[in-house]
Amino acid sequence: MIGLFLVVSAGGAATRDEPLEGQIVVDPEHPQWLIRHKKGPFFMCGPGDPEGFLYRGMRNPDGTRNGDQMALIRKMAGTGANCIYLQAVRSHGGDGDRTHNPFVDSDPAKGLDEDILRQWETWFNAMEAEGIVIYFFFYDDSARIWNTGDVVGPQERAFIHGIVNRFEHHRLLIWCIAEEYNERYSVKRVSNIAAEIRAADDYDHVIAVHQQSGVRFDFADDPNIDQFAIQYNQPTAEALHRGMLAAWKYAAGRYNLNMSEAANHGTGAVMRRKNWACAMGGAYVMVLGMDIASTSKADLESCGHLVRFFEQTRFNETAPHDELAEGATDYVLARPGSCYILYANGPGPLGVRDLPAGVYDLLWFDPVDGSQEKRTGVELEGGVEFFSRPATLGAEAALYLVRRTGPVGVRYRRGDANADSTVDISDAVCVLSYLFGSGGDPCKKKVFGCLDSADANDDGKVDIADAVALLGHLFAQWGPLPEPFERCGTDPTADSLDCTVYPPCS
Repeated sequence: MIGLFLVVSAGGAATRDEPLEGQIVVDPEHPQWLIRHKKGPFFMCGPGDPEGFLYRGMRNPDGTRNGDQMALIRKMAGTGANCIYLQAVRSHGGDGDRTHNPFVDSDPAKGLDEDILRQWETWFNAMEAEGIVIYFFFYDDSARIWNTGDVVGPQERAFIHGIVNRFEHHRLLIWCIAEEYNERYSVKRVSNIAAEIRAADDYDHVIAVHQQSGVRFDFADDPNIDQFAIQYNQPTAEALHRGMLAAWKYAAGRYNLNMSEAANHGTGAVMRRKNWACAMGGAYVMVLGMDIASTSKADLESCGHLVRFFEQTRFNETAPHDELAEGATDYVLARPGSCYILYANGPGPLGVRDLPAGVYDLLWFDPVDGSQEKRTGVELEGGVEFFSRPATLGAEAALYLVRRTGPVGVRYRRGDANADSTVDISDAVCVLSYLFGSGGDPCKKKVFGCLDSADANDDGKVDIADAVALLGHLFAQWGPLPEPFERCGTDPTADSLDCTVYPPCS
């Protein structure tokens, strides 16, 4: 056994790298959701247990375990359920025994045990290979080793940095500071721990905190905390949905939501409907009591169905919009004018109101068995629209609508970032404001309405190079900007430069 505490220099800035391709990160344009870096939307639904995953089995003399961890991972493989809720320190007041920690001889004073960490690495590699997120808690509820008040002392700092530096290379990893943090920690202490995690992590993984109850997050404006791990014990799908709507409203886009603990979440159809109700309220879902070992394969697959459906959509651009529901539709996620997700738990056509006219692609999905049916190029007149579900779908159904084109003749002008129908210095200023200004900046809203127009060099993204391209075009005689290729409309003779109808430029 080797004691390991990494020495972290108090001076000098750490070298930080871009997140790894495919790593789970906060969506920079929609912080209320997560994405896979350079890979697209990320949705999470799966086991919220076993909390003691790392300590299952008898303890060997070197601190490792002879448990069933690999068997649990193999059981999840291929089901699509994609997370495990696990905890590093369950001793010192937590729900585990005195050996439930990663220290040499279970003694924090002796430092981290490399034998234990090496075994964790084996499991984490296997989880990542199967697409399973390592939802890593530093502390169980009521677990506290160092009684240092609001301060993160040198031993705790070494522990945090040692863990982060050991496992930060994993792409499917979310750090969570503590379960029910308010049982043993102050808000300030948790914020200081989050700052240490952020300082140690070279790849800026998502950092979460779990609190004891309620839907108002104690860390709403903490710059180092990205996710609210919610405990909300409600008996019905409808009550959970209402709670997530309240949590979403309070969050106001500042962080993302994970409905990580709901007592009596249930199994089978009850669990499935609760999962969808939470998702349609704007939250990821981890199922309390789903311990994998005793969980049916069908329930794991039910989580996988939800993940598969959502990751085929642009849900990371949406927000709850139940006010748009018509017909049998119970819940709506939408980016109005662009894309819509409808869910119904009852018979009859699904409906949506205030739908703009245009050509849409449809994806019908059965939450029960995961079957789906696509329809493309459907022209809709707009307003209130109803959709009869395919005969193969039952009473529970989901529908994804994505608008392919705006009204005929809607075009955009390359470089017209502020949508004023001219290309000039103000557009370069607008691009810079979009990139580096505040979220409320009017140019940020205009650029976001038509990213293609702001993409002056036509490389598929909006960055500093676009401002440079604009300035070169205007003042350095670099020549014309790339043609738009009429991606936004169907009438090549139209002369409209309206770039305000989203998404004319998708």
